[in-house]
Amino acid sequence: MEYKKLGKSDVLVSELILGCWAMGGDYFGATEDKSSLEALEVSYENGVNTFDTAEIYGDGRSERVVGEAARRIGRDKVRIISKVFKPSMSHDKMIKACEDSLQRLGTDYLDVYFLHYPVAEEEVTIQERMETMEELKKAGKIRAIGLSNFSLEEMKAAMRFGQVDVIQPCYSLLWRYDEALLEFSRKQEISVIPYSTLAQGLLTGKYQKGAVFTDGRARAALFQPENYDRCLEVTDVLSQISAKYGKTPAQGAIAWLLQTQGITAPIVGAKNGRQAQENLKAAGWQFSKEDYDVIDRASRRFMEGLPHYTLFFNTETTN
Repeated sequence: MEYKKLGKSDVLVSELILGCWAMGGDYFGATEDKSSLEALEVSYENGVNTFDTAEIYGDGRSERVVGEAARRIGRDKVRIISKVFKPSMSHDKMIKACEDSLQRLGTDYLDVYFLHYPVAEEEVTIQERMETMEELKKAGKIRAIGLSNFSLEEMKAAMRFGQVDVIQPCYSLLWRYDEALLEFSRKQEISVIPYSTLAQGLLTGKYQKGAVFTDGRARAALFQPENYDRCLEVTDVLSQISAKYGKTPAQGAIAWLLQTQGITAPIVGAKNGRQAQENLKAAGWQFSKEDYDVIDRASRRFMEGLPHYTLFFNTETTN
């Protein structure tokens, strides 16, 4: 496992980050804390030192589970990322949200704190939110500042009022709207840790045509009938090439990201130790340039026929 510094901060993270959204037990269906803790501990034992959570995941449940894992492992041995959810939160509410997250996590600092979404209310400015983040950093409550789901222009606006070390866009073989954002971040020495790197399971190869989803994914753009079968075409290409290396499609999808310029460390979710163990096999190897390019072309063909959705989680478009 390799380790990389986030932006200009001194936060060192593993090249794979364990995503802990599913541990909240809401969006992806029911989970057991025992299985979640197993995923966290197996990941750490195999070199993954960074856990990504948020106050909104299971209404704090994910943070509590991550906090328990950090207590068992040793807080100084892990890196904890969390996020403040509501984009309309003012200064005082943001401070309280951070304190609440710290309490649930059982720690007195976060390694990275993200604005989960850009400002959506006129009465709260990005200046107020970024200055609050800087205040938290100066107080030692957080070590680095991140932005999630920000467009390039929104990110540039935020950078006027504070240091941004890392961004968290949705990015995978099936979701590549943020190429300009990645290029800008690379030039500015801002790290990129993408989420939904397996497109919420579509890149695992375990779903077939005609599958019906009854959890939160039923509302997501890629799971709509007009997109779903085309997603599977990309997964088929990925599966065939990954098999040449003795890897699963999921491992291939993550390995592809690890080879992609501008990506610092992909976030990969797991509900249990077995899934975590499988994810770890994405590190330590590479596709040949020829195979990487074949997968890349399949991905780009898919994107050419995809409307420009505003978010992964709904079907609103900018067209």
